[in-house]
Amino acid sequence: MSSIIVAFSTKRQLLDALPALRTAELGEIETYTPAPLERGPSPLPTVMLIAGLAGAVAGFFLEAFANVAAYPIDIGGRPQFSWPAFIPIAFENGILAAVLAGFFGFFIVNRMPRLYEPVDQCALMRRAMRDLWCVAIRTQEQGRVRELLRKYSPIRIEDVPE
Repeated sequence: MSSIIVAFSTKRQLLDALPALRTAELGEIETYTPAPLERGPSPLPTVMLIAGLAGAVAGFFLEAFANVAAYPIDIGGRPQFSWPAFIPIAFENGILAAVLAGFFGFFIVNRMPRLYEPVDQCALMRRAMRDLWCVAIRTQEQGRVRELLRKYSPIRIEDVPE
């Protein structure tokens, strides 16, 4: 499967071409732009919330299990299930779990690290992060892609080296 990269001079041209590329289902599409395109909400905050709550609950129950069932110690007549003492550790475990989920989730959501991508060898990529709006298409049907994109007047169409 080969790839091509297409450069547009404005964001509007790229946004006009993307729906046509998606509906044609010619292959995998990836954009390279100087400013972020509007996307839907990220799943990362929800993942972090769930991980934080799960970490807090797990920390609380682990401490409760250790003090009540696994290793009960009578210290000065205090009750075995002294739950107020478990809250700070449960909170810290929740924060730790949320931070770890956010850290690793960031890499997963952004598909990192990708140490080598063939599209980086293209001449268009040198300007893609400054002033060009580019889209890379991995497809078997390069002719159809070129024909479809000509009506959106791209600046240049370049083959991606394998």
